[in-house]
Amino acid sequence: MSNNGDVVLTIEERKVYDRQIRLWGYDGQNKLRSLNVLLIGMQGLGAEIAKNLILSGVNSITLKDHTSVSILDRCSQFLIPRDSEERNRAKASLNAAQKLNPNVKVKADTTPIEENVDSFITLFDVVIATECSSSTYKRLSEVCRKANVMIFIADVYGLFGYFYQDVNFTHSLYGEVFPNNDQIDSITVTKKLPQIYYLTSGLLKFKSDSNRKPNPDTSEEDIEELKSIIHLQMNHSSDQESTDVDIFEEYYGELFCELSPTTSIIGAMVSQTAINTVMNKPVSNYNVFFYDHVKHEGTFYLL
Repeated sequence: MSNNGDVVLTIEERKVYDRQIRLWGYDGQNKLRSLNVLLIGMQGLGAEIAKNLILSGVNSITLKDHTSVSILDRCSQFLIPRDSEERNRAKASLNAAQKLNPNVKVKADTTPIEENVDSFITLFDVVIATECSSSTYKRLSEVCRKANVMIFIADVYGLFGYFYQDVNFTHSLYGEVFPNNDQIDSITVTKKLPQIYYLTSGLLKFKSDSNRKPNPDTSEEDIEELKSIIHLQMNHSSDQESTDVDIFEEYYGELFCELSPTTSIIGAMVSQTAINTVMNKPVSNYNVFFYDHVKHEGTFYLL
């Protein structure tokens, strides 16, 4: 550290981050080196984001997950060894994550985020949340906005994924973009929305209602339930161009587990967007990104 409290890279760190310093400069790497990140959720997407940020050279990253390792983690969670005896996902990921870059402080936290949202968030510069409920995302969005903490919220469903960002604190809060839809019959959408929005909103409501994502073991029942949710949501839209639920037929069979191709794409987008924001190059005119695997494209929207 320098006398004024700014981070100063050591000679060893300059060697490690030489290529990055050439890309975004010494001052940019210094900004990263002072960054403290909270990453919530250590399934496949969380592992991908953790890898990217640890390799980039942030100061610290806290892996927060209170859940246990499951067989579904084998689809894309590469930080957890197959022979690991540690059952908590954050702790099981800790050793491999730390080996990626000894210069970064990597910590594990097993307390559910719902138990310490208000007291915990202000310790960080950036919060990245995955694998949470819609109500938790809504609360995190509100708390981070109040504390001026940048937040990214992301999820992957099979070959589909999205993320939301609040980095300049002027656009809609997460709960305004994706309402919980507890009273879906009373909701009428009055603004034009991209069709892929309704798939995302339907998946979020499915998770909120079922307390889980669609599962391969119950795929037929889950697809029918998801179709019903999306049909109701689209019927309450005033955008007549977006009322054909059959547009998602190609998607339904590919919304199970967190698959590596999509965790790589969404994880890279979240990580790079967070890094760019820290470098004062935010994607400031948009707040939601959708990856559409059928069209093989990702698009930012302002919702």
